[in-house]
Amino acid sequence: MSRLRHVTEAFMSVTDTFDTRVDPLVLADRLVSHCVRLTGADSAGLMMVTARGRLRTVAVSDERGDVLEMLQVRTGEGPCVDCLRIRHTVEAPDLAAATGRWPRFTAAALDAGFRGAAAVPVRVQDQQVGSLNLLADATGTLTPDDLALLAALARVAATAMMQWQSDTARPSDILTRIQSVISAKTSLETALGMLAAGGGLTIPEAALALRRHALRTGIRPAEAAQALLGRTLSVQDVLSSP
Repeated sequence: MSRLRHVTEAFMSVTDTFDTRVDPLVLADRLVSHCVRLTGADSAGLMMVTARGRLRTVAVSDERGDVLEMLQVRTGEGPCVDCLRIRHTVEAPDLAAATGRWPRFTAAALDAGFRGAAAVPVRVQDQQVGSLNLLADATGTLTPDDLALLAALARVAATAMMQWQSDTARPSDILTRIQSVISAKTSLETALGMLAAGGGLTIPEAALALRRHALRTGIRPAEAAQALLGRTLSVQDVLSSP
């Protein structure tokens, strides 16, 4: 199987919230498994932020990583802790050179056979909700492309966790949601027609004007379209957006 196929299946598996066998912990386990399968990481762990702002381990790919996850929580040092503090990816491609940075974590990681580490933020919208811990048996095996891929995968997985519902979706529920998408598209097309006629624009130009208005006001284009149809927003207001 090609790498592209593996990546595609990974994204599909961490977003399948309608599967009756899936819950947020299953999605978390799938995420850390894909971290190891898709990159140079030999161990991966997902830590999420509690209501008190502390990290709590949610999933780990193996026992070696589990011990180091708990160590980070207990000592308050390590890549995941720093990642949460600075809200940015933390890299330590050679752990032997990071003894001054995380003395207790580094000593334990080296004893466990790890030589490299990294942590990437886990975000939902713009809010960081956790850190993804990555450990490698060799130095320099976690590439920037690996970290970018896992950051995207973690973000998608975390968003899916937030949207999971304990009640199993019925076929009729799915059809209702699909119909809402179709209805939103119909409303949008009607609103674009109104803008095009009112401003002497083409449909692509009208769509651009609506997007600009949405960006300026902080509302979704679909909401702006509904406001146009409901006459609570005027064509001129949309067209006057810079």
